[in-house]
Amino acid sequence: MRLRVRINKRELLGAGLLCLLALASVLKVSASATGKIAGMGSGVLPVLLGSLLLVAGITWLFNSRLSPDEVDDAEIGSSKWRGICGAATGLFCFLIAGKYFGLGVAVFALVFLTVLGDHRHTPGSAALLAGCATLLAVPLMPHLRHFFLFA
Repeated sequence: MRLRVRINKRELLGAGLLCLLALASVLKVSASATGKIAGMGSGVLPVLLGSLLLVAGITWLFNSRLSPDEVDDAEIGSSKWRGICGAATGLFCFLIAGKYFGLGVAVFALVFLTVLGDHRHTPGSAALLAGCATLLAVPLMPHLRHFFLFA
């Protein structure tokens, strides 16, 4: 009896891209003087996060072999586009607001716009969640500042 393995090409492509980006970030930070594990400088957190993403990508790669391809004719619905646009807009606003307005406004904008990408949330619930995330993130940042590469 011969086993037949069907590969989900979309998941395979996504997992491969995640592994590639994680490996590139780990190699880039490790090549600098701040990213050495022996010295425990400011590049340790990016190296650890990149390694974690690499492990997650490899796990996703193995799991993608187990699921068959989805129907290729299925269109991407408007809710998926809303989520993609919400995540991209939130990240862009985080970068801009972090540079010009500070961390509190940046975290609030990131969470608020990203949560609005989900069709189940209203602007009120997104504002409440963003406020809670801001209240949690801002007091922790001075303690974590030395772990970031740009600090």
